[in-house]
Amino acid sequence: MLSQNILLALKTFYQVIDGKNILWVLSGSTSLVLQGVDVVINNDVDILTDAEGAKRTNILLADWKIKESEYSATPKYRSYFGVYKFSDVNIEVMGEFQYRLKNGLWSKPNQTNKILIKEFQGMFLPVLTLEQELEEYDNIGRIGKVEKIRAALNR
Repeated sequence: MLSQNILLALKTFYQVIDGKNILWVLSGSTSLVLQGVDVVINNDVDILTDAEGAKRTNILLADWKIKESEYSATPKYRSYFGVYKFSDVNIEVMGEFQYRLKNGLWSKPNQTNKILIKEFQGMFLPVLTLEQELEEYDNIGRIGKVEKIRAALNR
């Protein structure tokens, strides 16, 4: 179940972005909850996009911008990363998001991986499939989420 704050942030984001011809995909805990996985959302919404989508999001979400989307990298992650705040919820936009694989190489950007459209409260939300989320979480070693996704897939 989505909290009212997460739902409001998601609806606001959707209203601003919908129809603007920007590639975007809902990922992470919000996507998992919408697909029936029993996880807690940490008051943020993860959005995957490409580099162009990250740049265009900066313009469209300027009124909510906390951190302008720009390329950043850590030893574990790299992307065009921006943060936008709706009420008390952060929308984290990651363009060309990659993570370090167990073998030390970088994953391929995942905004075009296995996607399905989830209808929710009048919105048509592109989400990574549970199978894709399972693979991603397994690759980064998030065992707790892997187990919860497997449980949802086995129902």
